[in-house]
Amino acid sequence: MKKYIIYGLVLFASLCIISCDDEILDVDPVDTFTDAAVWNDLALAESYLNTSYTKIKAEAEKGSRFASLSEEIFQMHTYGTENVRQGYLSSDNSSFGWEDDMWNPWDYFYGAIKDVNLFLENIKEVPTPSSGDDIWKNDLIGQGHFLRAYFYFQLYSLYGRVPLISQVYPLDTKEFTETRASLEDVASFIVTECDSAANLLPLEYSNAKNFGRATKGAALMLKGRTLLFAASPLYDKNYPDQIKWQKAADANKAVLDLHKYSLQSISNSDEYASLFLDSKNPEIIFEKLYDKKYVAGSNNVFLHQAPCGTGNGFQGWGTLQPTHNVVSKFQMSDGSKYIPNTNTEKPWDNRDLRLHATIFVDGDNWGFGDDNREIEFFVSGEAEVDPGKDSREGPSWWNATQTGYGLKKFLDPNYDNFGTNANTTPWIYMRLAEVYLNYAECLIELHKNPEALIYINLVRERSLLPPAEGVDIRAEYEYERQIELLFEGQRWFDIRRWKQAEEIYKTPIEGINIKKFKDGSKTYELKSEAIETRNFYAPKNYWMPIPRSELRKAPQLDATPYE
Repeated sequence: MKKYIIYGLVLFASLCIISCDDEILDVDPVDTFTDAAVWNDLALAESYLNTSYTKIKAEAEKGSRFASLSEEIFQMHTYGTENVRQGYLSSDNSSFGWEDDMWNPWDYFYGAIKDVNLFLENIKEVPTPSSGDDIWKNDLIGQGHFLRAYFYFQLYSLYGRVPLISQVYPLDTKEFTETRASLEDVASFIVTECDSAANLLPLEYSNAKNFGRATKGAALMLKGRTLLFAASPLYDKNYPDQIKWQKAADANKAVLDLHKYSLQSISNSDEYASLFLDSKNPEIIFEKLYDKKYVAGSNNVFLHQAPCGTGNGFQGWGTLQPTHNVVSKFQMSDGSKYIPNTNTEKPWDNRDLRLHATIFVDGDNWGFGDDNREIEFFVSGEAEVDPGKDSREGPSWWNATQTGYGLKKFLDPNYDNFGTNANTTPWIYMRLAEVYLNYAECLIELHKNPEALIYINLVRERSLLPPAEGVDIRAEYEYERQIELLFEGQRWFDIRRWKQAEEIYKTPIEGINIKKFKDGSKTYELKSEAIETRNFYAPKNYWMPIPRSELRKAPQLDATPYE
C-alpha cells in the first residue's frame, strides 16, 4: 500500500509542477523497497516473509484467550469473549475477543494468507547467484508453505469450511466468486501444504540466527494435528472412520520417528513450571520468541495473570482466573480422584504436582527479590482480621480473583516486572507432549488401547504420577490431555471437535471462598452462587459465524449454520 501511495504522490507532483528534471522522478524511494527490489534479493524476500511470522498470534500476548472459552478460565474482564460464553454469536455479532485474531479472524487470517500467497508467487523467481543460495531459497519456500498451512488451519479450526485461495487477486478484481470448500478439501489442502513444507525444511538450522523458524518437525506436527481434527466427530460426518484415524495416527507417529524431541525429566512442581520458560526445552517443536527490547512484540502474561496485590511480580489485572471446576479435576499425587473436603486445611496439598506449577493458590509464595511474599486470596472471617492483600477485600479488590485462584503457568519468578527489559518467556505452540497425546487418541479410536496407554503414561509419569491402567482409557486420556495442556488454548477446540461443548457449558463456573480467623486458621468453602453461567446453542455454536461484512462482499458464501 505504501508503494501505491508513493506512486500517487509522484503522479500528483508531475501534474502540479510545470517543469522538473525527469531524473528527479527516477530516484528510488529511500524509505521503502519496490517490488522489483524485493523479488530480486533473497535477503529482502526473507524480510518480507518474516512479517508473516508476526501474524502468528501467541496467547501470551492476549487478554482474551481461547482458554477462557472453556471451563478452564473465568475471564473477569470479558474483552468480548462473552459472545461465545453466552451464545450471542451470529453473522452480525461474529467477534469473540478484542485481539485481531478473535475480533475478525476471517479477515485477519485471510490477510495473512494473502501475504504468504504473494511471497510464494514471487520467491521462485528470485535469483540465487551465490553458493548455498538454493538451500536458503528452499528453506524460505518451505517456511512459506508452513505458514500458509498454519493460517488455513486456524480458519479450519474455527469455521470448518472455508474458501481455498492460493493466488493473489489483482487490485482491479471486480467480483469474488470463490465458495466454501468442503471440510475434506480444506483438510486435504492443509496436509498438502504441510507435506510441501516438510519436504523442503531442515530438521534444524545450522545457523543459530534461524532459531525459532519453522522446521520439518513443525510441518509434520501441524499435519498430524490437522488430520486429528479431520477424524474427530465434529469434522467427520462419517465418524468414526478408521481410515481417517489411521492417517492421523501415521502423521503423528512421523513426528515421533524423527527422534528429535524428548521430554525433560522433573522432580517437583517448580521444575515442571520452568519447562514453559525455557526456549531451549528439548520438547519444543515450534515456539514464538521474544526479546528484551520489545522488537518481537510484548509478552503480556504478567499484566493479565499476576496477582493484583502490591509487590514486584504482582499488580496484575486479574483478567484470567482458573476456575474451581478445573482445580477440582486435579488428582491426588497417588493418582486417586480428589474428593472435596471443605474443612481440610489447604485442600490442594498432595495433589498432582501440575496444580502448583500452573495455578496460584492462597498461601503460595510469589514475587521477585525482596518482594517475594505469600499470596493472600483470603477474606476476613471475623472482626480484627485483616483481609488478604490479593483478595476481593484487599487494596486492589477490583482486580482480585473471584474464583479464589490465579493463573501461574507461563510466569517467570525471576523476571523483574519493575525493570526496563521485556519479558522474554517464549510461547510454545507445539511440543512433544501434545504429539504423544494426539497419537494416543488416534490409537484409542483404532482400538489399540494397550499401545495408547504407553503414550498416555509417558506424559503422566513425567509428572511423577503412577501409570494409568486403562480401566477407562478414554477418561484417563482426557484427564491427561486437559491437565497437561492446561491454559495453552487447546481445551476449547477439543471440546468442540469432540462435540462435548454443549454438555460442559451446562455446568456453572465455580469459585472457592477462603476465610481467615484470628487463630490463623482458614476455611475453604465452595461459593454458594455460581461465578458465571454460560449458554451454548448446538449445533450452530460449534462453528464460528462468517461476518456479515464478508457475506455482503461475497453473497455466494453461505452462512451455514447460522443462516
